[in-house]
Amino acid sequence: MAYNSPSCVAVLKNTGLSNCKDELLYDAMLVWTTNAFQFASEADAEDESKWIDGINLGTVFPHPIFDEVEPALEDDVEQETGIGASLFVREGKYGGLGRAITALCNLANLRTFNEVTGRAFIITGNGKVYGTSPDGVIFRGFSLSEFHIGMLGGSDGSTKRMVPFEYQFKLPTEMADFPAVPQLTWDPLTQLVGVVDVVVAEVGSSTDALVVLSVIRTCDNEVVTGLVETDFTILASDGSTEMIQAGLFTDNADGTYSFVFTTPVLPADTYTANLKTPTAQTTGQIESTGVVTFVIS
Repeated sequence: MAYNSPSCVAVLKNTGLSNCKDELLYDAMLVWTTNAFQFASEADAEDESKWIDGINLGTVFPHPIFDEVEPALEDDVEQETGIGASLFVREGKYGGLGRAITALCNLANLRTFNEVTGRAFIITGNGKVYGTSPDGVIFRGFSLSEFHIGMLGGSDGSTKRMVPFEYQFKLPTEMADFPAVPQLTWDPLTQLVGVVDVVVAEVGSSTDALVVLSVIRTCDNEVVTGLVETDFTILASDGSTEMIQAGLFTDNADGTYSFVFTTPVLPADTYTANLKTPTAQTTGQIESTGVVTFVIS
């Protein structure tokens, strides 16, 4: 084929229909991803742990479940000529307006995604993940042309105040020609949760034999329980020497965690304590807002 010689031959395919229907319900949630994020295969897309890895790495961001949603499909764009002919210009884009009841303390974080280039998977009301596969192998979200989270809306006294999530997808062909829905054995509506900001604090005064830390969620002040020793780090003043002694850790089940030091005890120094990054934690999906500094003299 040469320049300026397009092929006008259509390759027609069979029109026999499947006996099974996909049964995709309404848009219940969007999972925003970086533009480059994709699953390498259908098997990876069906693996819950791969999604959690993406969440901890900061490439996959589940957004709140909608309490109500209005789908919006543009009409196809056509040009009416002066001689009465209709010329097809482009297909209409799909999008919607979701609304969710969220805490005001979460709103600023959510709005950092406004107008950022990215993609999004649609999670349907019956727990299906709706995305696109251009080659039948990789799986990724639909390219976004608009993603905007507004301010807390008003109420007339008969409804709850909600936050609007306005979204529109850029390429109709991704949905029309290359749709993909992996067959999950788990529920993304309950299992896909964004990373939570927490505050790590020193409880009481640390000694050379005992350090107690608390972990509390920033927005609702709920304590975080169930963490394990390998979620934490306590570093000497050189910033690299790990001081936690294996096996001398206790989860006190009240949001506090005890670290015992024996043979040797902590030498005199200035220490920093913190959670590891979400991807380096055993538990994951929580992130500290900053380090704790304490001095042993």
